[in-house]
Amino acid sequence: MNFDLETVKKNFIRRGFQAVVCDDLQQATRFIIEKFPVNNDMIIGMGNSLTLDAIGIKKIWAAQASVYQHTLGSSESETKKALLADIYLTSANAVSSDGQIINIDGTGNRTAATCYGPKQVIYVIGKNKIAVSLEEAIKRARNTAAVQNAKRYSRKTPCAVTGKCENCLSPECICAVMTIHRKQPYGVKIMVVLVNEAAGF
Repeated sequence: MNFDLETVKKNFIRRGFQAVVCDDLQQATRFIIEKFPVNNDMIIGMGNSLTLDAIGIKKIWAAQASVYQHTLGSSESETKKALLADIYLTSANAVSSDGQIINIDGTGNRTAATCYGPKQVIYVIGKNKIAVSLEEAIKRARNTAAVQNAKRYSRKTPCAVTGKCENCLSPECICAVMTIHRKQPYGVKIMVVLVNEAAGF
């Protein structure tokens, strides 16, 4: 389904988020770099996102600041530093067209960082992640993003075999925590960068 990104942007703004529409990932990268300058005194946290890999911003920022990314190989020290970053950059598993953000995590480090700790959170969201309603966004997060990530991490879960969420409690399940940002939380600024192309799972 095609959505009017300007309308989706207005719905995010209505809920207290900052929001912008970019034509493509390159424009999104330029916007973030110009809007959020970094320096050697800053700590940058990042989620382990294919969308962020696509925009290539980690390499750019790592030359200017300390960057800690939530990845499978991250140490506990690195993970905690990312939680207290000046800027935390991530993507979403899905968003609803009325401006709500859905994320699913196995550990909760990424979801935690988008709720409390960092001073500024930036979401980069491809148009493929927009769903018509909150209910459909949750379905997308569980049946598209989570399934693809389970396969990406070679997890032994039912969904990796069937291709859809089986509502499992598998020891290797990556769906331990789900967050819904229905508005911007107190104490953190959130910028939503909507990209008019598909990006990530």
